[in-house]
Amino acid sequence: MTRPLPTDAPVSTSLRAAADRERARVRVARKWAYLICTTTYVPILLADLEQPLREMVDRMFAALASEPLDLDAAEQVGIRLVEMDCVDRKSLQCTVDVLAGPLLTDEEVAHLAPERVPRLLGALAAGFAEAVRRRTVDQQDSMCRAVMEVARTATRTAEKRRAEFREMSTELTLLRRELSHQLLHDALTGLPNRQFFTTRLEEVLNSGCPTTLYRIELNGFSVLNAGLGGPPTDTLLTAIATRLRNAVADEGAMIARLDRAGFVVLHEHDPDSERRPATPDELAGRLTEALAETTYVADLGLAVTASIGVVRSPPHSANPVEFLQAADIALRLAKDQGPGQWRLLVPADSTRERRTLRFAAAMPGAFETGELSVGYRLRISLDDERSVGVDAFPKWDEAGLAGRECVALAERTGLSPQVGRWLLRTAGERLSTWHTDLPLSVSLSPNQSAAPDLVDSVLGTLSDGSLPTNRLRLAMPAAEVFDGRRQAMDNLTALAKAGVRTAVHDFSGNPSEVVRLPDLPLHEVSLAPRLVEQARATDRKPLVTKALTNLISLVHEAGATVSVDDLRTGPETGWWREAGADTATGPLFPVQGQP
Repeated sequence: MTRPLPTDAPVSTSLRAAADRERARVRVARKWAYLICTTTYVPILLADLEQPLREMVDRMFAALASEPLDLDAAEQVGIRLVEMDCVDRKSLQCTVDVLAGPLLTDEEVAHLAPERVPRLLGALAAGFAEAVRRRTVDQQDSMCRAVMEVARTATRTAEKRRAEFREMSTELTLLRRELSHQLLHDALTGLPNRQFFTTRLEEVLNSGCPTTLYRIELNGFSVLNAGLGGPPTDTLLTAIATRLRNAVADEGAMIARLDRAGFVVLHEHDPDSERRPATPDELAGRLTEALAETTYVADLGLAVTASIGVVRSPPHSANPVEFLQAADIALRLAKDQGPGQWRLLVPADSTRERRTLRFAAAMPGAFETGELSVGYRLRISLDDERSVGVDAFPKWDEAGLAGRECVALAERTGLSPQVGRWLLRTAGERLSTWHTDLPLSVSLSPNQSAAPDLVDSVLGTLSDGSLPTNRLRLAMPAAEVFDGRRQAMDNLTALAKAGVRTAVHDFSGNPSEVVRLPDLPLHEVSLAPRLVEQARATDRKPLVTKALTNLISLVHEAGATVSVDDLRTGPETGWWREAGADTATGPLFPVQGQP
């Protein structure tokens, strides 16, 4: 067995000592890492933390053993701790606690002066403190820069928003003006609309300035609209608006558009002006002339007429609503005169029309509460004055309306179909209690005559058998049968086939009506009231007598009888008998009790 060399033992001892120191320093680094992880949050895993701390332990021992004492290395260890985010006081405290013992007791440096360890740890603490201070300063500077950047950004944003707000404010102002204009003006013609006009009218009336209002409605506009279509009609309306504006430009009057075919002119009379304002006759003439000018649309030359209602203030109320209502009344009266006419409203017209409108508004309620009743009048034969029928008509005693006036009012309110069914049912039931075989005669309104359910309604009313169909005489307006709706003629034919005695009233004797008489299933013709008025005149001329006599003769040749309404005197009855009329009604032949 070979003996070891004498030098082997010292070498082995030195190696073991070095290995022990290495293990000791690993334990120090591991303990240091553990304590740091338990005292502060470090964004490094424990296993990853041990390696840099191991290097820092070696660096501290090397700095302690160096000559002179390497305080800079110790400061760098303190700085390195801060860089590893170990920045709280407990991290520094545990660092000093962990390193102080090994530095003082390590055999390799035990021969050194003990005061070197506190100085070295002090340098580490100084580096740590300086690094924390710089870190804090850097963070503060960064925060300041961030705050300043935020402030600059906020300032730029505020300036941008102020600029955008100014731009938006400008746009909103323009938009508000545009919306206000659109709200107060007609989109097609650019004229003031009803809202603008009403506001201006109220201002003018409250000023007390004498004012004339012209309410204009184009005649036959619905026909033009249906025949031309939308765009051409819009072109025509635009041209009309321009002409109306030009027609009153010298008067300083306001033109407004109230509805599709309706315009209005507000003519103020300045009492301080030296210029004489145009009279209603003059201004209405200008407006009519402007409308009559030909407008070429889609290669078509178009000219329109208009009805014009004129109203003045004073003497009318200064209330704009009532003033407009008065203009509507004047317009209605102008339309009654025919197309292209104008009418200046006078107080008497206004009173009468307002009374009619008031009754029209109250009529539905009066019908529901039973204020309407049925009036009866005998129809007599002019040959022997015997009763040949009973005429039934609605009447409203409280309003003083009966017959034609009551029917016209029901027609105006749209109540005529209900009133017609009620009248036929009530009169039929009443007539069945009179124990007479006289036929019942009822005159229909235009809407009743053209109702699609007229035949079913009539036959349904008679279905109880109280009044046979051959005892019912229904008279339709002549205008509806000869020139009106196809539905009215179809109803007339169907009623005749059902056995109802058919007739027309308000027959004027126009040649176009006379020549069609043989083609219609008519039993009787009732002459128009104006023909009766002409025959009633005291200065009755031979030509009138001859014309009416010939008309009656023509009706007879067509196979129908002639009836005359509203006879009031015996001589009047005798005259119509001589003229050849067959039957008559009127105040001269009232019903007294049962016929």
